[in-house]
Amino acid sequence: MWSVYKGQHHLDDLELHARYGNIVRLAPNLVSVADFTEINQLYGITTKFIKSPFYDLSAVYDEEGLVPDPFVIRQDKALHSRMRRNAANAYSLNGLMQFEPWVEPVITRVTHVIDEHADTRAPFDLGQLLKRFAMDAVCSLTFGRDFNYLEKGDEMRFFKSVDLFTAYMSIFGHVAWLHPYLLGNPKIAQLATRGDTSSNAMIEITTQELQRFRACPPAEGDAMTFLSRLALNQSTSPKSINDREVITHAFGNVAAGSDTTAIAIRAVFFYVMTHKHVYNRLCTEIRSNLEAPVGFQAAFSLPYLKAAVQEAMRMHPSVGQLLGRTVPAEGATIGGYRMGGGAEVGISPWVLHRNPEVFPEPNTFKPERWIIGEGCPDEDHLKLMNRCFFAFGHGAHTCSGKHISIMEITKLVPSILLRYDLELVGDRERLSFTNWWFTQQHHLEVKATRR
Repeated sequence: MWSVYKGQHHLDDLELHARYGNIVRLAPNLVSVADFTEINQLYGITTKFIKSPFYDLSAVYDEEGLVPDPFVIRQDKALHSRMRRNAANAYSLNGLMQFEPWVEPVITRVTHVIDEHADTRAPFDLGQLLKRFAMDAVCSLTFGRDFNYLEKGDEMRFFKSVDLFTAYMSIFGHVAWLHPYLLGNPKIAQLATRGDTSSNAMIEITTQELQRFRACPPAEGDAMTFLSRLALNQSTSPKSINDREVITHAFGNVAAGSDTTAIAIRAVFFYVMTHKHVYNRLCTEIRSNLEAPVGFQAAFSLPYLKAAVQEAMRMHPSVGQLLGRTVPAEGATIGGYRMGGGAEVGISPWVLHRNPEVFPEPNTFKPERWIIGEGCPDEDHLKLMNRCFFAFGHGAHTCSGKHISIMEITKLVPSILLRYDLELVGDRERLSFTNWWFTQQHHLEVKATRR
């Protein structure tokens, strides 16, 4: 717990694995695994390992009981499958194309903010701007409107609440039995989140949009939002998804998607700006092949852009702790060690992403490693790296909003580099951050010049 409290748990994990190998006992009942051959046993579609009690700290209850959030559903596989299935077409890559028009106006607002800083040549915190973009973008494509975070900041105190709960979960998740006496107590939770109006605002907007859809369904060719896609699913098959599940999906998009996407975009800009040859090659590719407004499909087809984004997320995954699973009652053999039933085991994205067997020179930012014929020797090794890429988790519990995040990143990064030359303020080899589940970076100060 002390290691987690310090916010640098990933460094301790890496040091322990470097010293002791692929299997490391972090606590009496907690084992960290770095052996990529165990991925399927722990996280595969047919795994017997369920999510550990760590995730119970994110559970939310209402008058009907446990809110069916796929992130916290541990044992009810039927409910988890239902929640994945009833929104599958909204989260799919093909379905995502319907939501793209909602992101473009948010990107335009980002450029207006950067224009103001470019006019004065004053340094500004790009990292904070990216966080506000991610919030407005995911709200816009989910609801069809956003909360103007780009202009107003965190007036609803949503960011503060997420920071509180992720820090709490990361520290106390390993002693989950204490949760009912802490934030698991509704009165204490209410006191801790006083002033946070975001939950009520999102429930209200979800309810309003559902009512609007039912009163006036969108016409053929109208831009679909995530919410209207789910409402259409419901109107077509009423038993497949209820209002409570629609609200859960919508709120989950924002709660889980804004911070993780912002972390990933910060990582892209930081690593690209600190590696001049990457910056130059990426800008050349973008400026030779794209024009504003940047379409997702056109940008997604650029190999070096895709490689740079994936490599940045390998170097700095948005989640910095192991993805805990409970060993089944009959026990299991992991990495040659026999584990008793009930033990907690898991793989940390930070540890796996620095496994030199999979990623040679793991501490080096090298987008070319994802391109066959450059840093990648063949198709088989590319498949291995992709299988070990845990930025969005793995298996049945892979992040539902993966494609939403990829779209936002793939559109925003070239949109900015088409319009501006960026310069990192200060000569820094690394960006400071705190690892409390999410690996939130601090103070990405840059200067922007209009092209």
